[in-house]
Amino acid sequence: MTITEYLGNQSRSALLLLGMLLFVIVAGTDYLVHANYLLEFSPFYLVPISFFSWFIGKRAGVVAALLSVTSGFVIRLRATPMTTAYGDALVWLVLYLSSVWMITQLRRLYEHEWHLSRIDPLTMVENRRAFVESLTRARSLSDRHGLSISIAYLDLDDFKRFNDRFGHTAGDQLLAVTASEIRRSLRPTDVVARLGGDEFALLLPDTGKETAEKILARVRTALDRAMRERQWRMTFSIGVSSLSPPLASVQELIQSADEAMYAAKNLGKNRLEQRDKAV
Repeated sequence: MTITEYLGNQSRSALLLLGMLLFVIVAGTDYLVHANYLLEFSPFYLVPISFFSWFIGKRAGVVAALLSVTSGFVIRLRATPMTTAYGDALVWLVLYLSSVWMITQLRRLYEHEWHLSRIDPLTMVENRRAFVESLTRARSLSDRHGLSISIAYLDLDDFKRFNDRFGHTAGDQLLAVTASEIRRSLRPTDVVARLGGDEFALLLPDTGKETAEKILARVRTALDRAMRERQWRMTFSIGVSSLSPPLASVQELIQSADEAMYAAKNLGKNRLEQRDKAV
């Protein structure tokens, strides 16, 4: 996890406190440097301004910019002619507000690219990369707090035959409907991802065997109803692996669910198959 991701997960109050601390440090250093060395320290106000703009928002960035201009103006007022002080303050104001605008635009671009890199564009659920990240976080949480975890793989039976018969447009619609029904059947803390083709993965944190089977039974019911409503003859094979800490590596967790799904395929399809140690 990068420092940006770590800070992005902190509460707004914690970010406000950290931002104010940065401002106080910069303003205090500016005062000491200007009083003793007459050096120009004003560019360093961009540090708290950038922090507020990125992590809290445009309005917070503007407020930080105004505070920075005021601080710099007051510090230099005694040792600088009035006209020069006002001129410097105007230059800082333009510089700081321009920085706020650029940083907020960069933040929007970053969020857009982050979304594109982690969301499957067809089904609008997580992709493989995002699922691995979610599973890594859930595994770490499970190990720290001794929580069980369940991972399920869901595969559309004979999807290629459906595609060949009805065309790729209908196949894409089927995948989108499948993802939507799965997502609606899960809890807010659960995760669904399309790993590629017609294969989906479900992450069920803090979930043992019995709870996982109930959740997946609800998923199957929702999918069966959606298929009947659209008169699509499609069934689903699901494999689920439920384990308790200490957990194996992320790749081994994924493999265990994948093996459970293939076991369901080999046993006749259109079924739920449980594998690994029950918890």
